[in-house]
Amino acid sequence: MAGTSEPTHAGLASEHEEGSRRDFLTILTVAAGAIGAAAVVWPFIDALGPDADRSAAAHPIIDVAGIPENTGITVMWAGQPIYIRRLTKAQIANSQNVVPDSLPDPARYIDRTKPGYGDLVVVVGLNTAAPCLLLGNDPSEPRGPLDGWISPCDGSVYDPLGRVRGGPANRNLTIPPFTFLDNAQIQLG
Repeated sequence: MAGTSEPTHAGLASEHEEGSRRDFLTILTVAAGAIGAAAVVWPFIDALGPDADRSAAAHPIIDVAGIPENTGITVMWAGQPIYIRRLTKAQIANSQNVVPDSLPDPARYIDRTKPGYGDLVVVVGLNTAAPCLLLGNDPSEPRGPLDGWISPCDGSVYDPLGRVRGGPANRNLTIPPFTFLDNAQIQLG
């Protein structure tokens, strides 16, 4: 047959080689583009995560070893005052003798303290009826008849464990999430 040309083996190999090279260059270009895009986007993604300062602020470690009996400290955490008070032996004994069912918001001593650390109370220092700062975390402040905390806004009275005992408030002080790391430190959050 005149006029038709049959492909030779050499021509097929050349076309196959050219297609392989084109495929390789396409894959290489796509891979380089993906790596470049990831390199550009990664700093933005990394900036969205919390940095070390924010992580430390979210879970502060508080030294409680230096708190004397019948004294408390105030720590601001998550926009709220956290009261940490070391109880006296008399306050512990009086708190254990209270019949929980006689309280507006029944709670036992063991519900308000952590096992092994019964002399430390950690509460949010805001009145549960009318949100205002409570008095009594410092021994120089008025503490009310139960040696706990009182609200200057509405007269609500709380015992040393933060249990409501009188006034318009009908809920105990909130216990924030915290963990004892050892006898000297707690971690909030």
